[in-house]
Amino acid sequence: MPTATLNETEKCFLAKAEQYCAQNEQCRHGVTEKLRAWGADKELTEKIVEILTEEGFIDEERYCRLYCDSKLRLNKWGRIKIAYQLRAKQIDNETIEDALHQIDESEYRNILEQLAKSKLKTIHDDDPRRKEAKLMTFLASHGFEKNEIYQVTKNLK
Repeated sequence: MPTATLNETEKCFLAKAEQYCAQNEQCRHGVTEKLRAWGADKELTEKIVEILTEEGFIDEERYCRLYCDSKLRLNKWGRIKIAYQLRAKQIDNETIEDALHQIDESEYRNILEQLAKSKLKTIHDDDPRRKEAKLMTFLASHGFEKNEIYQVTKNLK
């Protein structure tokens, strides 16, 4: 859609949205929410999001890859939690699955192991079963899969 068909108000919203997208990677849902918060109506929001997508300011696949990478490395989230958060941003399952499959398995396991070792040091319980249960609950709350948690806790024994 050519930007020449936009009026001055619409061009202002577009420029503001372009600047917003240029600062950090954004998804369609996030930009839509931001435009609505700025006062753009539904029709204008859809028009601007479409323009931003066509111009490459919004790329859901790129957004998902970067989101997965940052949440794994910085927040130490597992695939389950990452996928849940991406679904909350209304990103389609196929895009999410593609991004999750690009996570390096050895890095994923290494982060899980480091997180488990770190948490284990803070759990003060004499009963080994309760200690293991607390660790498993903690790792599950970070969104790691049960089979991955089981393998890591088994190796820590």
